[in-house]
Amino acid sequence: MRSSVQAIDYVVLVCYLLLMAGVGAFFMRFMRLGTDFLKGGNRVEWWVAGMASFMSGFSVWTFTGGAGFAYRNGVIGVFLMNLAVPAFFFGYIVFAQSWRRSRVTTVVEYIRSRFGDGTHKTFSWLTGPSQLMFGSVRLFALSSFMSIALGVPVEYLVVICGLVVLGYTSLGGYWAVCFTDMFQFMFLFPIACMLMVLSLSNVGGFSSFVAQAPPGFFNPFAGEYGWLFLIVYTISQTAGYNNFGNAQRYFCADTEQSAKRIAVLCMVLFTIGSVIFYLPPLIARVALPELGTAANGLRQPSEAAYIAMGLRVLPPGMVGVLLAAMLASSMASLSAHNHIITGIFAKDLYQGYLRKDASDRHMLTASRITSLGVGFVMIGVALLFAQGASGIFTLLFILESMFLIPLGLPLLYGFLVRGGPWWSAVFAYAIGAITSLLVNFYLNRYRGMGLNETYLIGIPAITTTIAFFLPVILFKPTGEFAERVNAFFKKLDTPIDTSTELGESGFSGRGQLALVGKVTTGMGLACFLIVLVSSPGRDRLITLIYAVITTAVGLAFVGAGRTPKTDDAVPKGTEVGLATEE
Repeated sequence: MRSSVQAIDYVVLVCYLLLMAGVGAFFMRFMRLGTDFLKGGNRVEWWVAGMASFMSGFSVWTFTGGAGFAYRNGVIGVFLMNLAVPAFFFGYIVFAQSWRRSRVTTVVEYIRSRFGDGTHKTFSWLTGPSQLMFGSVRLFALSSFMSIALGVPVEYLVVICGLVVLGYTSLGGYWAVCFTDMFQFMFLFPIACMLMVLSLSNVGGFSSFVAQAPPGFFNPFAGEYGWLFLIVYTISQTAGYNNFGNAQRYFCADTEQSAKRIAVLCMVLFTIGSVIFYLPPLIARVALPELGTAANGLRQPSEAAYIAMGLRVLPPGMVGVLLAAMLASSMASLSAHNHIITGIFAKDLYQGYLRKDASDRHMLTASRITSLGVGFVMIGVALLFAQGASGIFTLLFILESMFLIPLGLPLLYGFLVRGGPWWSAVFAYAIGAITSLLVNFYLNRYRGMGLNETYLIGIPAITTTIAFFLPVILFKPTGEFAERVNAFFKKLDTPIDTSTELGESGFSGRGQLALVGKVTTGMGLACFLIVLVSSPGRDRLITLIYAVITTAVGLAFVGAGRTPKTDDAVPKGTEVGLATEE
């Protein structure tokens, strides 16, 4: 891969990193209170938050491990992304509205409201460090892959990528997290569409691709993964996409209607995206049949399927755009992790137990300092992994099986039922985590049963569910805890009143449209510089098409963000989200 990455590709990557770093500085002007930093004052537009949710669902694994899975197993690999659709459907019908009406600032703040201080402390100390570990491992994974692609030492990339994420997250808070994700979407989606079209063209079109594919390649039930795997993975996706980072998109929306729109937008994007992003690695099975066994520095050679198709069909400059897009997807996930951890340590632990009387201005400073600390620790842990990270990807999966399902499912069940004692969620987590350890270490390693992801996810999901609902059936809330539960569900039954619960917006909806448009237009115009240095013929035409499309999309957003003259006559506060400052 190294020989195909040229100087212009490095220039594109550097410019992209500078753009992301500048976003945080821009959004500093909107940081007045702690709530502005942690949830954007509930004023980030739903379409921005929706695209941010879509982007934070990516990581470098999507383009490596996920692509390799599709290359080896066929069309069932598409379901790895597409099963986010039923997950967000559950979000639309239940969890989006519930999260918004819970009126919380962090996920674990909801735990205090629903389950009390004991569960809150337990889950805070479980969620914060585990999310920090996940973020560090993902930073290392991103840097490892980019190191192979670019020929740059892993340690340098850990520091560079980590500092960029740390910079814009600690300066601009939730605003910067969402808008960098939005810009990253604008960067990623066009190049992904172009790669899909060029990949199909490279093998003679869709019908030719189908004809040349291996037997059973388009049968999702042909291999070891079948319908049971799809059901179990749907449970995993539901627990993941309606908790933690994505739950934050819901409760940071202005109204429950906006929260539901976020879920709908994600359903649409994942439906389209699952085809766009996974067709190239599927096509690579036909175009590059030797890839599965060719040594390329990756744990599984087939994990290079996505970038290998890019190097095969994209011209210089566009390869840099593709690498920047892959970098963008992982940085979106990393910034979401940083912001989740910051909220837990600053809001739930620091303010919740040490400075309960802290002012909003004080919490803004505390949140910034916490975000910096989280970022530096994440970089430090990733550097430790870089010194000797044998088996780290296996470790990540084991950690996720111990925390995602056992932590995530009880939180969602807490919205659905009123019964049970305060310790029901803690009990469910303990049983689920113990089951996960037994499956991973006893059944798989000691007994050598070789259970795949169907069982590694499914068995802990079953035991966690039983452990949560058994106390719900046997015990009823009593005393002060019963009053807490009733107060919590009363909040869930009360619609958001925007006239009393939301302050003025420092950045209107039209202003957000215009900003996205201006930055996207700038990216498109910058791509015309790549056109000038491209080789005449095919390479120049492909780059020109990308530049024209990106610029046109940007100009469309700019046009949509223009304030009509009639808006001047609208009284202040009449339209939610309309601000006096553009």
